[in-house]
Amino acid sequence: MNPNHLSRRNFLTRIGVGGVALGTIAVGATAACSKGAGAAEGGATAKCDDTTGLDDAAKALRTSLKYSDAAPDPTKVCEKCLQFVAPEGEAACGGCKLFKGTVSPKGTCAGFAAKPA
Repeated sequence: MNPNHLSRRNFLTRIGVGGVALGTIAVGATAACSKGAGAAEGGATAKCDDTTGLDDAAKALRTSLKYSDAAPDPTKVCEKCLQFVAPEGEAACGGCKLFKGTVSPKGTCAGFAAKPA
């Protein structure tokens, strides 16, 4: 098996939650996010990778899902994912149903699941 393949079973084993539904994982606060320095208006990528205040398990989960603030594939960005929680108010960062912490709408991770058209 490809060591980079992240099956559902492998994912659950890595984070140690067994049969606990992923929907019960709390969504991180969005208030701590700010736009990255020098970001241009419009298609700017928000800097939402701050893990301050997250415990080691939450940080490990973000790492195992390979979260990145900038998606190399524009068709697989967080704002097009079923798991994305849109930012509130004027916040630049949203959240994710899979892990805690802030998430850039233009970010991506291995848990991407496209919203239905």
